[in-house]
Amino acid sequence: MELSVLGLLLQTIGAALLALVLLYLSRGDGNRVLRAAGYAWVFLYLALASLFLPFGRELPLPNLPYQYLKLLYMAALVIAALRMDRAVRLGKSFGIAALGAAPAAFGIVRFTGEGSLFYAVHTGVLATGWLLVATLIFRSHVSGLGKQFAGFMALLTFLAELVYVVFFGLSAVSGDRNPAFLSFTGFYDLFLEMFFGIGLIIWTMEDTEARLATVHARVTDDTHRSKRRVQIDPLTEAYNRFFLDEIRPNLARAPSGGTIVLIDVDGLKTINDQEGHEEGDKAIWTVATAIKKLIRGDDYLIRWGGDEFLVILPGMDEELAKKRFYMLPAKIDEVRQSPMSPRAYQKFLTASVGVTPFSPRLPFDIAVETADRVMYERKKAHKEMRGAEGPRRGATGPMPRISTDKPR
Repeated sequence: MELSVLGLLLQTIGAALLALVLLYLSRGDGNRVLRAAGYAWVFLYLALASLFLPFGRELPLPNLPYQYLKLLYMAALVIAALRMDRAVRLGKSFGIAALGAAPAAFGIVRFTGEGSLFYAVHTGVLATGWLLVATLIFRSHVSGLGKQFAGFMALLTFLAELVYVVFFGLSAVSGDRNPAFLSFTGFYDLFLEMFFGIGLIIWTMEDTEARLATVHARVTDDTHRSKRRVQIDPLTEAYNRFFLDEIRPNLARAPSGGTIVLIDVDGLKTINDQEGHEEGDKAIWTVATAIKKLIRGDDYLIRWGGDEFLVILPGMDEELAKKRFYMLPAKIDEVRQSPMSPRAYQKFLTASVGVTPFSPRLPFDIAVETADRVMYERKKAHKEMRGAEGPRRGATGPMPRISTDKPR
């Protein structure tokens, strides 16, 4: 068997195998680039196989099927390169290519015959196609080693086709005497096509991996946002009990401990009953906003109940916490009178406060119970004070008396 025939046979088998691999990798909703490339190698396989079919020699233009299928092969490769950055429809693109390739193939075969001139023009057309493919690859926004490798192989194939043009051109002017170099074109083409296909596979796999990483990051971000929405009280934008349940184990193990402050909005039931729940919500929002002015960035404000807030101050001394929250009435009044707080409750408003430290020696849950008891003692004292002094709407309330009771 002549080397040229053996090379052509191996190239035909290689094209068939590469087509199967690409189409298998792009099955279902697989990569759209590999699907277009898979069809490209189907066209190449059919083009090469047409040279072995005996009935092709009986046609008036025996090279017409070969040339037509080779044009479809190059068109499919161009479409594959385009589909990395654009949503190019495969069926419509192939339809246009099929219609345009017919007269082009007919013209090439009709005016060049069957000798070296035909192959010189044929390889010239292929060189143009490979240059376009290489340009599209290098201009693509997709990055990665696969892109560089596929682009390099496309460019190398373009240069090989140019060499074929020169040798076939020389053969055409010398009476179709082909140099020995052209007997190995099937082997050269097989090598170039296989490595280009491998580069294309690497390129598309890298792109798919990047897309999956983007999707994963987006899903993770959405999950975090959803989790945050579940843990945030919509009225006050403070944390809720779900968040406390998450951080409770860490607080229980914290070696430095800290201080717990439990705050209750005074008279909320009266506000709801006499002024409506909308005003009650304003009162809750006002107290929450005032508390935010007293805490640090690493402190936690948790809406403990309907009118109660739990403030966790990690690492803060109890006395410092008492001094800080001694300013709560002033902050409430500041929020009420601020023109930047249209949601604030406009009338006189107070809150009862209970402060208790927590540490490994005083478990967190026990500290919360103690702070709750202290806070309700202060709430009772406020009620008795208001009963004795009468209502003082419109004035700044008395400073909260922070209990110094130690947990028993």
